[in-house]
Amino acid sequence: MKKVFDSNSNKPEKRLPRISSAPLFGHSNTFDYKRDAKYLSKILQQCNTTNTIDLRSILQFLSLYTCKQRMVLVHGIEYEYKYNLIDMVLQQPESPLRSCTSAMLIEPIELYVRNFHDLLTLKQTDKSNIDISKKLVEILLALSNDDTKVFKATYTNLFKISVEKYIESVEDEKSILSQLLIELLAGQRLEVPDQSVSTAKLIAQKLYESGEGKPGIDYDTFINIFTRDPFSQLSAIFDIYEDKYGRPIQEAIEREFQGKIEAECFQDMIEYTRSPGVYYAKILRQTLDKSPIDYITLTRIIIGHEYKDLSEIKLEYSKIYDETLDETIANRVDTEEIKSLFLMIITTGQHVTSSNCRSIHVDHQIHNSSTGQGTSPTASQLRKNFSHDALDKLSHVFKIRRPH
Repeated sequence: MKKVFDSNSNKPEKRLPRISSAPLFGHSNTFDYKRDAKYLSKILQQCNTTNTIDLRSILQFLSLYTCKQRMVLVHGIEYEYKYNLIDMVLQQPESPLRSCTSAMLIEPIELYVRNFHDLLTLKQTDKSNIDISKKLVEILLALSNDDTKVFKATYTNLFKISVEKYIESVEDEKSILSQLLIELLAGQRLEVPDQSVSTAKLIAQKLYESGEGKPGIDYDTFINIFTRDPFSQLSAIFDIYEDKYGRPIQEAIEREFQGKIEAECFQDMIEYTRSPGVYYAKILRQTLDKSPIDYITLTRIIIGHEYKDLSEIKLEYSKIYDETLDETIANRVDTEEIKSLFLMIITTGQHVTSSNCRSIHVDHQIHNSSTGQGTSPTASQLRKNFSHDALDKLSHVFKIRRPH
């Protein structure tokens, strides 16, 4: 029988005194799978004892590891100690801490898949919600053709239904949004850069003739071009359209498209095409401006894009808003563990110093039994060092033992 745990995320926070004379959590700065998995198991044993999931401590612990290292630990802790950490966390009531902790336990593609499924489920009861529709498109825009294959396989594995079928069950299969999402998932975009001026002119004319140039919109043509042409080519097409017809294509879409949801989704695709960094920077600002903060979207972009294009997003954010992303996070995020994690990711650990390294919230006995005493880690040492080849081998072993 599975053990049911209560979350401590709403309980008053307790911490051991700060220890600046030893590495964070008593670890050395090298990733040692056996030692670190054992240490994590002790945190979970403490959860068994108290019948609570200490999300704060788990999140603090995971923040020291790269994505590959976390995956090794998550699969290893299940194989060697029989703890399904993902399920344990997901059983907890929804909260920013749960969302952030669960995101650290899975690979980015799975994070996108779970968010996508949750949004579709919400859309079943709120079909006119523009924000949900825009988020569905946002998740799929950043996927390469290979990513879409993994996305669809992961979705089917997790939810036992194809993502296309679930989209059609939520949205009318003939709706513009449904067709757009399914075409984005088809993974048919040309990924070889193609900036033929003559071709771009022909396609710009085709878009005009499918929209402004005649009564009614040929949505199939718009969907086909927006989901299959290379982004570099699309950018050239949009420039030519504006030069030739005297207005940005966004204005034509806003005027000619019948539905506000469809118009805003296509306009978002244009903004992404122009600059993915600007597109995501604006989304981050919108999530931080909300009250309460949209932690699910914030987590998806910061953790999901950490190893992809977060550097570009940060740069564009500072250009648009005259403050850095880490400054905004520091001022607006009020959950200390989430703030610390986001700042560590955004600044690649530079905000962490020996004076603000906190001890993990666990029993003194667990803390004292950990190995490795030494000097405080520098910012660049916080993420554990380990051979990439070794990590790949360990990850492969555990994925064979526990299919993803």
